[in-house]
Amino acid sequence: MNKKIKLAIISRGFSPDTISGRETVIYNLWKMAKQHYEVSLISGWKNNPTLLPKDSYKIDISTKNKAINYLKFYWDCRKYLKNINPDLILANTLEIPKMNIPTAMIVYDFNFGKAVGFENNSIIKRSLIYQKLKSVDKVIAISSATKKNILKLGINSKKVNTIHVGVDTNKFVPKYPSNTKFTIAYPSRILSGKGQHLAIEAIKLIAPELRNKLRLIIAGYISDNKYYKKIKELAEGLPVDFETNVTDLVQHYQKADIVIFPTLMEEGFGYTAVEAMSCEKPVIYTDFPAILESTGNIGINFKRGVASKLAEGITKLYKDKKLRLKMGKEGRNYVLNHYRWDKVFRNYQKVYNELLVNEKNG
Repeated sequence: MNKKIKLAIISRGFSPDTISGRETVIYNLWKMAKQHYEVSLISGWKNNPTLLPKDSYKIDISTKNKAINYLKFYWDCRKYLKNINPDLILANTLEIPKMNIPTAMIVYDFNFGKAVGFENNSIIKRSLIYQKLKSVDKVIAISSATKKNILKLGINSKKVNTIHVGVDTNKFVPKYPSNTKFTIAYPSRILSGKGQHLAIEAIKLIAPELRNKLRLIIAGYISDNKYYKKIKELAEGLPVDFETNVTDLVQHYQKADIVIFPTLMEEGFGYTAVEAMSCEKPVIYTDFPAILESTGNIGINFKRGVASKLAEGITKLYKDKKLRLKMGKEGRNYVLNHYRWDKVFRNYQKVYNELLVNEKNG
């Protein structure tokens, strides 16, 4: 019997301790890898270490001092890797040490959690990203748009692979609720870069006679409490409900008539839009390149930050049921054809095999 390849997966966060698209991706890659490799997970935690898998290597990054968290993750990761001695490393964070082990790094985006134009120390961070990507053996971009940004840094195109992320199409499935009001959902982390305030402003701009027939549900984990308080105030007197700190957003997609994604961040993919499409929901989203790419241009896009255009899109879909049904069907089919996790994982296996061959050949 052939010995199983030892794969170390390194992530700064892991679901459900940390919830975002990044954690969704690494969780599914970890879950599928366990069927084929001897997998060790090294992950940071911020809230509760017991939320991580029992057999994982856990690193406390819960302090407010980012420099301390960075150094702790780096040195603990180095210690654990020496103990594991893996054949391969898959990482999605910059804090990994150089260990002379074939390493692939996933790059999601360059927004650093901020809206475009408001990145803190972006020049310094881009320099750090360049140095790290230059040192690893393979770079995996989650979209062609992200790959373009990687190449702009000066990274050799031969070491960069584009692999779109996957969607659990058996979990994100269509359901057709009987809503008393036309329900608009925005499932996402709650922070300024995601543009929940823009969604509320759009509702405010819709004519009162139509607005009374609508309901906006903002659902997601609160990443910024100050921002959450501000948008709660902004929503006063409007048909807006908040569902916060939910660990599973599927039901919020499913009980919606339409889903919106007015993000102000230059997303690396467009997870909210694609998960909605998997649930057969029509989507209105910001016109960032990666979102246009990931949706296959199915749905309605609008210029970043323009609440009036979002309001127009909502009004259009409210009035045209046939268009909603058409977009929903097209979206579900597109996801089934492009984003099934088994297909995505096979592309990762190709990268792993290439790394092993290169290592063997010296």
